[in-house]
Amino acid sequence: MRLEILQNGKIIETKVLGEGQYQIGRLESCDICLKSTRVSKQHALIVVKGNQAAILDSGSSNGLFVNGVLIKKQRLQFGDVIGIGDYQIRCSRPFPTRQEFGGAGYSAGSGNLAERLEPNYLSESESVPDQKAGSLPQQFAEVVEQKVLLPFYEALKIADWRWVLGTLIISALTLSVLLAARPIYVWATGIAEKEALDRAHSILNQIVRENFRSLQKNGDYARLSVEPWEAVRGFKEIYILDGKNGNILAPIKLFNKTLNDPFALIAFRKVVEERGSQVTVNHPDGGFIVAQPVPQSSVENPGDLNLGPAAVVVGSFTVSESISSVFEPVLEALIFAVFLGLLAYFLVMKMVTRPIRKIQEQLDAALRGEPVSIACEVKLEDLENLAQVINFSVSRLRQSNSDMSKPVSGSDTESEDLLLISTIQETDLGTGDAILLLDKEKKVKFVGHVLEELIGLKSEYAKGQNISDCCRDPGFAGTAIDLTERVLGSLGESQNA
Repeated sequence: MRLEILQNGKIIETKVLGEGQYQIGRLESCDICLKSTRVSKQHALIVVKGNQAAILDSGSSNGLFVNGVLIKKQRLQFGDVIGIGDYQIRCSRPFPTRQEFGGAGYSAGSGNLAERLEPNYLSESESVPDQKAGSLPQQFAEVVEQKVLLPFYEALKIADWRWVLGTLIISALTLSVLLAARPIYVWATGIAEKEALDRAHSILNQIVRENFRSLQKNGDYARLSVEPWEAVRGFKEIYILDGKNGNILAPIKLFNKTLNDPFALIAFRKVVEERGSQVTVNHPDGGFIVAQPVPQSSVENPGDLNLGPAAVVVGSFTVSESISSVFEPVLEALIFAVFLGLLAYFLVMKMVTRPIRKIQEQLDAALRGEPVSIACEVKLEDLENLAQVINFSVSRLRQSNSDMSKPVSGSDTESEDLLLISTIQETDLGTGDAILLLDKEKKVKFVGHVLEELIGLKSEYAKGQNISDCCRDPGFAGTAIDLTERVLGSLGESQNA
């Protein structure tokens, strides 16, 4: 048999036991020595016989636990976890037929403790029939449970839940920013380009109106000018081209010259041939070519309906960065990040409430008489202390009454009732928790000393009275009555309380 000795969740030693008897305790002479003040000098004894093993309590002060249940003697099976003080001993492998033990141990014949056990104590357990595989949704749920939820709960067992919550929130915020960065950049760029091009065409429209007046007065091309707008931010060059041959009319220093930029000529042809009113052409250098027509000031031949523009204003424009154009996308990204952070917080809080529901289900099962132990699944100090107190109380009740599904109050004889009250009184003397014992009629049977100090409810005066009549705090009385009803309901229709 192989035993893994754990402390604070970490394996500190591994022992391989052969057939025989092995003492566990604080003394160095013990076969398995556990150095802790919570471990008795001779705490427990393990008996290995063939391929089976059992463990017995050697009169320890803090008790012996197997899978969280207080026991006196117990057969060990693969996967069992033995609790001794602040140590855990795990049976990690099936029992081998024969192995030598490394330290000084008890011989197989010393004490002959195995012969004092019941004949069927180490008998083979009944075989469990194989269950048929569930449906596809059930298998998928099991895969999610094993691959996603269980690792998450394992992390909560060894890490503080606040760190886990903070990590998930920060991860959600970071992921939201990374996922939103590219779409927001594209969106912001599109908004900036649209605003800049609208501003460029508004400038060209002003140039068209001013030069249309010049052409309307006397048709003198020398009066055409683009100088006032060449200094506008974003414009590199502005030209006024002849609507017939495409020669430059303004600025005057380039008069009657030809424009060589092919993309500017494309914009010119779209205005002249396709009658475009506002033309925008993307330039390979990252800028834009914008163009607008200057209409004819007068028509010499009214029958000619296919007249082109008198001139075309063409400008080379680049989009400049603007903080106002990206303000709204950044605000959207922040709102999206906050939403994901709140969603992560909600999911984590829902998962943290799971161990509370598990403790409630385990307590209901224990009150029905099922052999379960109450344990906290996550590293929450308050819940761990609560689970330990509940588990100890349930273990004491199991010692006093072998079948918890049988009546523990209101039975045919008064001995069981007195035994239960005596057990609760002994438990109350050694605990700092508030204890209240009610019968199924909600009448007070016992009030612990802590509860007496908290609400001023004296046990000797409250015995036999209804909790709602003798308690001055109606909220506490209502809670006690509600919990009593839930316990009675958990026993089922065929059970008595």
